[in-house]
Amino acid sequence: MIGELGRDWSLPLLPAGAALFDALPFAALVLDALAPAVGNGMITLRDGEREGILVIRDGIVSETVWVADGVRSNGDAALTQIRGAHSATVSACRLPDAAMGLVGPLIRGVPCYADLRLEWVVWPQLLNDLRERGGTFVVELVAPAGRGVTIIQSGRQIATFAESHPAIGNPDLLDDLAAGGVGTIRILVDSVVSSALHLGPSVIAAPRVEPHRPEVVVQQMPRPVVVQPDDPNATLSALFGPHSDGADQYQLTGIDRSNRRGPTQVESVLPQLKLLVHSRLQRSSASVEEVVEIAAHDRHSVEWLADRVRVMTMRGFLHSTFDQLADDMLALAARESD
Repeated sequence: MIGELGRDWSLPLLPAGAALFDALPFAALVLDALAPAVGNGMITLRDGEREGILVIRDGIVSETVWVADGVRSNGDAALTQIRGAHSATVSACRLPDAAMGLVGPLIRGVPCYADLRLEWVVWPQLLNDLRERGGTFVVELVAPAGRGVTIIQSGRQIATFAESHPAIGNPDLLDDLAAGGVGTIRILVDSVVSSALHLGPSVIAAPRVEPHRPEVVVQQMPRPVVVQPDDPNATLSALFGPHSDGADQYQLTGIDRSNRRGPTQVESVLPQLKLLVHSRLQRSSASVEEVVEIAAHDRHSVEWLADRVRVMTMRGFLHSTFDQLADDMLALAARESD
């Protein structure tokens, strides 16, 4: 199945449509002739752990994505790699208008969390947290009972589907999966600024996205947000800020940087920062290293990053570990600025 959960950049579960064919050998097909036959829908490819998708709108390829070795390519670069995937199998389906309106955020969403455990969060509060933040989020849940996706945009759950119910259904489809309390959650963020998703015949074609991360994944805030220890979604709050209606539950603090020559940028000391994270967290460092990479990509300062790290939580680690890690980062920045 296309979109099986693997590396961070793997495609999410996609909605089902009317299948034209399934898992035919790539060599047996004339790829350029397929788009007019599909009309509106998807051509998906799988070659071992590699996967790709061609989105077809009105018989023309409008978006192309290829994921290989944890790297996602788009547009012409993706199409070039797809044409070289001679051992791939190909499937094609037509999609209804409602599903076509969802394809954009599903294929261009940037991983925010790739391994958030269901045991660590309160599922209804997590969804409510994302609804209150605005923006567009793709939430993918993988549980022993199955797998499903819900899309949240501008405070509403606009679409939900699952392996057991591949057509777009009620928002509570994932609640049954979450009820078991065990599973993995992946959250993708669609940073493209646009009007609300159209679930009818009028669909806005998604713009071409460059490989790797689009602009602005982490929202910049002028001061750090200190999250109370009983917040079940503390790490989300570290990245995005507090709930819009719960500011009184959070305490804002500032850091005096008056004696600094200027903020040290994360990208200028990225290897050293990742080494600090690994030395503190060892095999549990991957999710925090990802935050460091996002901060470097978005050209944030080390001080900005330390403020976020200081309020993170992770099962099995004391809060003081993240305090110490933040202090190490600030010390590194101070040495670099001398």
